[in-house]
Amino acid sequence: MNQVNWNLQEVFYFPEHYGVPSDAFKINVKPQVEFQQLNGVCSLYGIYHISANVHFQPGECQHLYTSECISIDDLDLNGENGYFEYAVPLFVELPPTYVHGKIQPEIQLSNIEAIITEDQTLKIGWDVMCSYEEVEELPMESSSSSSSSSSSSEESSPEENQAPKGDSALPFFLYDLKDSYTVFES
Repeated sequence: MNQVNWNLQEVFYFPEHYGVPSDAFKINVKPQVEFQQLNGVCSLYGIYHISANVHFQPGECQHLYTSECISIDDLDLNGENGYFEYAVPLFVELPPTYVHGKIQPEIQLSNIEAIITEDQTLKIGWDVMCSYEEVEELPMESSSSSSSSSSSSEESSPEENQAPKGDSALPFFLYDLKDSYTVFES
């Protein structure tokens, strides 16, 4: 099994009429994922479903609103405690060398943490691990493909289809694009 790991975080702020968030509890982040294979591209898509309870104290918030913060305007209040849910899009494109085997790829979360920041926002972070089966190619297929690629000078070499150094964040279908364009006039 191959594994790819990364971490995510979301920052939430609440309208002033709720008060000042002082504590977060019963934090839950669950991936809801489906496997998809379209036109030779394999991916996982769905959402990270976030639910949390937040305790509020009377007071005024001093928010510094940024585009990175998500406003939670609708809370289910029970006294000084509020409950909310939020969905974060999930999309994982598997490597172009991935071949769908018997085991479907899986997403697992760990280290789910929530803190109230100095600017009175709620920051929720978690680690993601994507596990997928690596199916080895048959020796005959790899030897026939290597002999056919070496016989034709017009085909690209394997090095050309790999991610350029420093551009590993690009999707695989952008690796072999050229830095040129055509202007169409109507």
